[in-house]
Amino acid sequence: MSLTIDENGTIYIYQGDSGEIVISGLNPLKNYKVYFAVKNSNRETIGNEISVNSNYKTSVTFYLSGEFTDLLTVPKSDDYAQYYYGIKLCDGETIEDTLFIANSDYGQLNYIIVYPKIVEGNDE
Repeated sequence: MSLTIDENGTIYIYQGDSGEIVISGLNPLKNYKVYFAVKNSNRETIGNEISVNSNYKTSVTFYLSGEFTDLLTVPKSDDYAQYYYGIKLCDGETIEDTLFIANSDYGQLNYIIVYPKIVEGNDE
C-alpha cells in the first residue's frame, strides 16, 4: 500500500493505489458510525462517503480501494492534485461531530495529495 499520513494528517497516495486510514481514540462505550468523505476544490464529493461502525472499539479503519482512489484524478499538466477529506463521528442519538486530525485548528482543512498513476497494473 502506498498511502502515507504525515504528522499534520495530510494523506499522500498515488491515483489508483489502495490504503488504510486508522482513526483512534474512540469511546469504547459507544457504537459509533464513522464517515469518511473526499471533496475537490469546488466542494464536490468524490465518489461515495465511506462508513464503518466502531463496534465498541477504540479505533476504526477505512479502506480506500484502488477503484476509489482512481476517481482522484491528476491533470496531465500538474505534478499532483490536492483534495480535502473529512471524518464525522455519529452515535445515532446525540453526537454528530466532525473530527480534527493531528494538530488541525477549527476550520483548517485536511488534505489528500494525489500523485499521478505510474503503472496501471492488472489483477487478472
